[in-house]
Amino acid sequence: MARITNINGTSDTICKCGSWLKHWNNFSGQTVTYCCVSFCIEKKLVGAHIQKANSTDKKWYIIPLCQSHSRSFLDLEISDVFELVPADKKETCEK
Repeated sequence: MARITNINGTSDTICKCGSWLKHWNNFSGQTVTYCCVSFCIEKKLVGAHIQKANSTDKKWYIIPLCQSHSRSFLDLEISDVFELVPADKKETCEK
């Protein structure tokens, strides 16, 4: 399991993928039906900006979360199977 924390206040940022959820789909090589937070079965997803919790890695990443978890101020637990896609467009869709 991995711990993540939301970067709140980033919903206005955009990329040329059309949405941050599409951005994650384009660059993760994965598909997901449910929120990536452990034991959450919510299917209405957004591409959330997150950071690894309690880590020296301060990069921003995108991961699919439900609306509720994407607004959480608490650290969240996700499975290690989900790919964290860089939110830095220079590493992905503007490469």
